[in-house]
Amino acid sequence: MPLSDALPVQLPVRAVLVDIDDTLLDTTAAMHAAGRSAMATVWPTQPPDWHGEAGMRFRRDPGGYFHRYISGELDFMQMRSRRLAEVAEHYQVDLPDGATEIFEGTFRPHFLQHQLRYDDVLPFLAACRTAGLAVGALTNASADVTEPKLATNELADSFAVVVTRDTLGFGKPDPRIFRHACKQLGSEPAETAYIGDEWAADIEGSRGAGLHPIWIQRGATAPLSKAEDVPVITSLDQLRPGDGVLELPDLGAARSTG
Repeated sequence: MPLSDALPVQLPVRAVLVDIDDTLLDTTAAMHAAGRSAMATVWPTQPPDWHGEAGMRFRRDPGGYFHRYISGELDFMQMRSRRLAEVAEHYQVDLPDGATEIFEGTFRPHFLQHQLRYDDVLPFLAACRTAGLAVGALTNASADVTEPKLATNELADSFAVVVTRDTLGFGKPDPRIFRHACKQLGSEPAETAYIGDEWAADIEGSRGAGLHPIWIQRGATAPLSKAEDVPVITSLDQLRPGDGVLELPDLGAARSTG
């Protein structure tokens, strides 16, 4: 359905919470670029194609260590070390001494260099301010990772609150972290919208905490299906903040991805 033909949906809200990675900033592209460069510093004798594949495997995290990190089971460096060890085991290569420190020393600056803000972010945040909607950020990243990425992309002063995995020692989809973020914003969950790109962490988590979830699927080209009562957008440009309301086109509702 063309955007101009879509009937508007109005969410009664006083505040908006947003995810950061792949919602405000292109994290996937940055992870792939930084992962490729970091793999080259850990295993310099491997060919460039291998570095790229290994970096993508690190991003996919088939061992599920990031989920153990956001649940509070692992700390940040433990999580990163185990993901790197999984890559070494999968490709049957030796893991050098100090591999995690070597990896991080290259990964972080390259990540910040390649993690770019989407063009629709600043206009949307400005529109929320004009409408009087409080805006906060809620991320599963650590505080020391979040702060420089926001500063690099001119977002350091854009949010009334920034809640990270470190705030309570665990992250999304635990409903307590959503409710804590709402409390910090001064809004009730029922009057707060949440925008994110991951189904389990963002959509199921925010809906379970009583917020209004909005699933952003950047670059989506397939028709948006109506299987669940969760609105889907492909850009923040499709949202219209107003006085006590967030309006969006009725493009369809999301199907759970399991």
